Amino acid sequence: MKTYYCHECSILLGLVTPNLPESLTGTSYQLEKYIKHTAPTGIYPTNSVFDITDYEDYRDFVVTTTVSGTAQVDDYGRVNLFWVAGREIGATYDNGKFILPDDSVFVVLHDQEQFIHAFPVSSSGFHAATCARCGRPIITP
Repeated sequence: MKTYYCHECSILLGLVTPNLPESLTGTSYQLEKYIKHTAPTGIYPTNSVFDITDYEDYRDFVVTTTVSGTAQVDDYGRVNLFWVAGREIGATYDNGKFILPDDSVFVVLHDQEQFIHAFPVSSSGFHAATCARCGRPIITP
């Protein structure tokens, strides 16, 4: 079962330690993910794409999500971060159909410098919840 924490509690619990690598495209894995989510060169059954291709904008999405996003501890104990941008930032292609708009950012593998990356998602399925530690209202996927 997934557990959600507000940003402040996720830091207090040691789930998030905002510390970004020098480059978000510094490894071949990260470069592949950056291209996949900004200017895809291949066909993927499901892929979300930012409507920007500029590295600085991509980095800003990662930084903002990392320093202010809500933490999700998934069923495998991995900590993912998400942040609602409040504006359209991309779209998702899912098995031949576009799903519009994506207005939120997911950052995965934030604690692994060689693998951290981001992708846009839609908040249309998000709902109100409370932080598992302090009870503060949060929005969760």
